[in-house]
Amino acid sequence: LYSYVQKELKGLLWDDNPKSESSSSSSSSSIMSCTTLNSAESRSSSCSSSDMEASVSRCCESENYASGLESSAKRGKNFKGKFKGVATKWEENQRRWKCEWDRERLELDRRLKEQWNRNDGSKSTNHSDVLVALSQALKKTEEAYFDVADKMLDENPELALMGSCVLAMLMKGEDIYVMNVGDSRAVLAQNKEPDLRLGKIDQDLERINEESLYDFQVSDGVKPSLTAYQLTMDHSTSVEEEVLRIRDEHPDDACAVVNDRVKGSLKVTRAFGAGFLKQPKWNDALLEMFRIDYIGTSPYINCLPSLYHHRLGSKDQFLILSSDGLYQYFTNEEAVAEVELFFSLYPEGDPAQHLVEEVLLRAAKKAGMDFYELLEIPQGDRRKYHDDVSIIIISFEGRIWKSFV
Repeated sequence: LYSYVQKELKGLLWDDNPKSESSSSSSSSSIMSCTTLNSAESRSSSCSSSDMEASVSRCCESENYASGLESSAKRGKNFKGKFKGVATKWEENQRRWKCEWDRERLELDRRLKEQWNRNDGSKSTNHSDVLVALSQALKKTEEAYFDVADKMLDENPELALMGSCVLAMLMKGEDIYVMNVGDSRAVLAQNKEPDLRLGKIDQDLERINEESLYDFQVSDGVKPSLTAYQLTMDHSTSVEEEVLRIRDEHPDDACAVVNDRVKGSLKVTRAFGAGFLKQPKWNDALLEMFRIDYIGTSPYINCLPSLYHHRLGSKDQFLILSSDGLYQYFTNEEAVAEVELFFSLYPEGDPAQHLVEEVLLRAAKKAGMDFYELLEIPQGDRRKYHDDVSIIIISFEGRIWKSFV
């Protein structure tokens, strides 16, 4: 995806005409993406604003949890010694999943920085063209994936089932371009209008204080002052327009959406891959027990992204990029309020790691078990209690945090 984005943006955000490589260029760009893939990595990090220049970052949903939980949990409840074995296992998983995409990312960082720094900034950017370029990059990426998968299908029929939600954000200067397929979200935290919903603010704070690992005290005088603004559109059977679209496209199939899932299989209505819901040949390649009743030839789901451009302003504070596992237990407003309160109490802490911990805490509470009891459940079995969670938080002051579970 990064390579195709780079190619599609040629002539839009950068030119291929070599010019003086001036280090004084103020151009800065970042590409962030949060994808739900069958791969895993566990890490959290922060970067200075200089590190953000032409940086390309990715987070993959996983069930491997960063070992930083041990140190941050000490700020809230006591971390018992008997759980050190769990932390050790996390560290081993973290080393094991040290992906080679890091090398690709660093090389693209270097090339993107060189190319964007060549742009003299004399011509204005057509934001619609940039969004179309992102869409084209995703389309070509999926086509390339299906080309490779097709050659391997006889020996690996399960490739017909493999799919992913996609959330990508491109930042250049004060312009943010967002592309999403599926139900991951980009949520922008903005300053509220004065005296807006004060009663609701107090209620949110009390709920956060009650359920949090940390000791957020209402008496501290810290009250949420930010509002949540979702930049993305959810593509799932929870959205009536999406369900109606699929049924309209399949008038001869009364079971196009059943049990709140596309063909009874998938909650999301748009996705990368998942060929068995896009073409009969991919469905036919599966073992009979995994096949759907494919009626006709039209795809049941597609990979057409929602696209959005936003110009950063003085009200904008930070951005949360996350898979839907976060919103299984948080509303957009609660997530923003949680991060804001965490920033105020732990300015040097990791808010992405904190949100992941809070998801686990709420999942444990809902299941009627202790927080650490949940952590000892094997990763596959833990899907009964919470979905995979990938989170990137970007502060517009120049820091980035990432965490996964």
